[in-house]
Amino acid sequence: MASRGDPIELREGPREAVAKWVRAFAILLANRVVGLMPGHALRRAFYRTVLGWEIGPGATINTGLQLYGGRGRVWIGRNSTVQIGCLFAGVGMADLRIGDNVAIAYRTTIILGSHDVKSPRFEGIVAPITIEDYVFIGANVTVLSGLTIGEGAIVAAGTVVSKDVPPYAIVGGNPMKVIGERPRDLDYDTRTVWLLH
Repeated sequence: MASRGDPIELREGPREAVAKWVRAFAILLANRVVGLMPGHALRRAFYRTVLGWEIGPGATINTGLQLYGGRGRVWIGRNSTVQIGCLFAGVGMADLRIGDNVAIAYRTTIILGSHDVKSPRFEGIVAPITIEDYVFIGANVTVLSGLTIGEGAIVAAGTVVSKDVPPYAIVGGNPMKVIGERPRDLDYDTRTVWLLH
């Protein structure tokens, strides 16, 4: 991948070292304990208070979400849902914005970071991802850093999102291509609550 995004700053010092360990412990708890517990309210409370995420009313995060990165810089809109077994890599290191009424299906991977492959030091780089309102992302999709998925778009299962997706486009494949278009008068919510998920 090209070196788009911001380099990851590595700070030294005792305060930064303690903060690093606290963040690592919070992510460990998220992955090994909280993310596997049944009950949406507990997970939502943990992601909000401990990880500093902003989560809108009616939004659900199902079991098995795996996180790699730090805390904060995540916004999940009203009635949006993240289904079972998703992975957010580089979370908290760059902004992840998920709009209202977004459905992210099973085992989707969202990658906010990468490495500068042209650098002799192979530095880590991060870039934001924006997923606008009414987007549906199918199962086993990979979304790469620095991209926007436009309002109302559909990403077919198994797609690698390697460039911006236009609003209301239906995209699929690897390499990703536009395969259709959705209507523009969308009016639904994606609120889903599976009691033990």
